[in-house]
Amino acid sequence: MTKSKLGLLAGGPSCIAHRSKLPTKLRNKQQTELKVRNAQLDDYLGIRKIINSKNNRNSFGFLPKVVVDDAVKHQNAEGEKSQHRIRVVEDTDGRIVAFLRAYHRQDGATTLHEIGVAEDMQSSGIGSFLLTELISASRKRGMKKVGLKTPVGMRSNGYYPRFGFKQVGTYTGRKRVLNCYELTLQLGA
Repeated sequence: MTKSKLGLLAGGPSCIAHRSKLPTKLRNKQQTELKVRNAQLDDYLGIRKIINSKNNRNSFGFLPKVVVDDAVKHQNAEGEKSQHRIRVVEDTDGRIVAFLRAYHRQDGATTLHEIGVAEDMQSSGIGSFLLTELISASRKRGMKKVGLKTPVGMRSNGYYPRFGFKQVGTYTGRKRVLNCYELTLQLGA
């Protein structure tokens, strides 16, 4: 079988992961221009609105402002070499409609901490774009894998396998049980 640009098997369950551009036609049939960029310090309120929305609240834990501020400061100061990655997508009105926060660890693994999309923008491909971008950036840095945890019973457990992630175990957190997923990156693919 041939490999995709992401190093995943072409035509397999990961074929959805070929989103290399932000969508312009969304679920509500409106044409819109979206912009992806590194997060800034004043983006926290937009990120918090996504986290606290009705459909998203049970998926996320608490994300303190200091954590976002620290990631943004490191990313801004260190640029491409930063281990921190925090990206946002905004619409033409400047509203944050999606975000992703990850960390490239020194052991060769990238940890996806959060990815969220505003309720009215879900199922539009924005989250797929951000995840694909993270996988590509991780590969470019020479990372060996991307890992994440998601609560048992959430619909996100069906999302990540479409990108080639495999469940590698469970973890009992302070308040709930989490499924652990990993995507092994094939370098040079």
